[in-house]
Amino acid sequence: MRKKANGLTYITLSNGTVIHYHRTPARARQVRVILRVVDGILQVSAPKHISQRVIEQVIDRHQSWILDMLNTATKRILRPVQAGDTIWLHGQNWILTAHHANTQNIELAVSSRQILVPDALQEGQLHDALYTWLRLLAKTHLRALAQDLATKFHCRPNQIVIKEQKRRWGSCSSKGNINLNWRLIQAPKEVQSYVIVHELAHLTEMNHGPRFWALVRAMMPNYDQHRKWLTIHGERLYDIQREGILIQQG
Repeated sequence: MRKKANGLTYITLSNGTVIHYHRTPARARQVRVILRVVDGILQVSAPKHISQRVIEQVIDRHQSWILDMLNTATKRILRPVQAGDTIWLHGQNWILTAHHANTQNIELAVSSRQILVPDALQEGQLHDALYTWLRLLAKTHLRALAQDLATKFHCRPNQIVIKEQKRRWGSCSSKGNINLNWRLIQAPKEVQSYVIVHELAHLTEMNHGPRFWALVRAMMPNYDQHRKWLTIHGERLYDIQREGILIQQG
């Protein structure tokens, strides 16, 4: 292991492949190593007490996923969305389909899983309209889902806010305010529910200790499979940016 001048570390995996990674600070109350591929670089977030040796064991254990993500990242470009593109919504692929309309409203054709976009919108306008539409859809849907789950589990959050969060799916403040990342609208509904349940549990346990996880499991016994989905697919929820969508090159 050697440090490079640009702050990256490189290691040799058990299969002989050399990869670079960047260690980033852990979030508050984080207790485990989190791996992400951002802009073609492996980002490793880990609490200070976790040693470099342990981090590299985690990297080696997940090498297949890491190499797949790195390989995919190098073959993608950022451009505005176009009719014919496919995006995720509630964990399923939906195709953007241009149609003639008298308004500039975006509509859903649920039976065929199409997102109908007015053909009068130019490329840049289409991207802006879709980005805005997704965020508004997320605000309506995620807030309603959070309110339903709060009622079901007899929780009383002070506020439920849907907003842009750079690298967090949700958070809960000491004042009882729950924040949710709007990008969750792209994930399966069960995954959305897991993130909400996770934050509702923080209203009782403001930590990630054994009692917290026991509470999460009591509320959602199969939460770990939804948590795993985010670990595997979470980076894809950032494909749609304000400036464009990351698309695999041919």
